[in-house]
Amino acid sequence: MSVSLGIVGAEKRYGSLVVLSGASAEFDVGRTNVLMGPSGAGKTTLLRVLAGLERLDGGEVLRPSNARLAMTFQEDRLCENLTATANIRLPHGRLRGRELEAFLARERAALEAVGLPVDARPVRELSGGQRRRVAILRAALADADVLFFDEPLKGMDEKTVCLVMDFILPLLAGKTVLWTTHDSSERGFFSDPTMWEVRDGQVRRV
Repeated sequence: MSVSLGIVGAEKRYGSLVVLSGASAEFDVGRTNVLMGPSGAGKTTLLRVLAGLERLDGGEVLRPSNARLAMTFQEDRLCENLTATANIRLPHGRLRGRELEAFLARERAALEAVGLPVDARPVRELSGGQRRRVAILRAALADADVLFFDEPLKGMDEKTVCLVMDFILPLLAGKTVLWTTHDSSERGFFSDPTMWEVRDGQVRRV
């Protein structure tokens, strides 16, 4: 079974814009990889390629066999007419009976832990910061072993960020995590993360 996650000789461009230019990287499996780089350097494209949402123009994508993936995008990507709980539960549609009851209890505890209300409002009525937390919880609570977080803390105040990180960090333990950010201080949330820089079409361990 393949356990590698990465790219080999990756080429990706949008018209005349070169995003990846012969880039190769093999990310650490079972731990957190923090990717930094300037806006427009290709961090989001890299995550989308690794998640199978974008195709390379050349090169190869390495992905663990039978990997279960979850992703938080820069946009919240929520179902506007559903409640927060229904959005978080979307990856768990097959749960029934006691398993469903157990997940619902876990979900309610998660919402309360990050300061979100448990009510019947559709997410379109929530604030931007509240919606962001719903999107993060949907990924963090998914039954996935590879998690992609694309600037997940953007737009949240310091108190809210601390609530979110205190809750989700134990959920990420032992999983393969790729976390993109512009904020170098975010590396401090993680214990000995592997650091990467995305710049000038390359992906380099730093």
